[in-house]
Amino acid sequence: MSIIKVHRKDQNIELASKLMNSVAAKYDCSVKYNTESGTINFSGDDVFKRHIIEETASLFMKRR
Repeated sequence: MSIIKVHRKDQNIELASKLMNSVAAKYDCSVKYNTESGTINFSGDDVFKRHIIEETASLFMKRR
């Protein structure tokens, strides 16, 4: 298991991790928020990390 470093800008990191976990499921991976360390723990093939992050970020982008 590896850790994805996140720069905390607000208190919604747990919500973001749940969204990331939903995206990660289609890649047979998981993303969990660790309340004790304030980190997001990734489990799965490292090749998919970038795809998961990009797809999750696209959920927040404004579409016209």
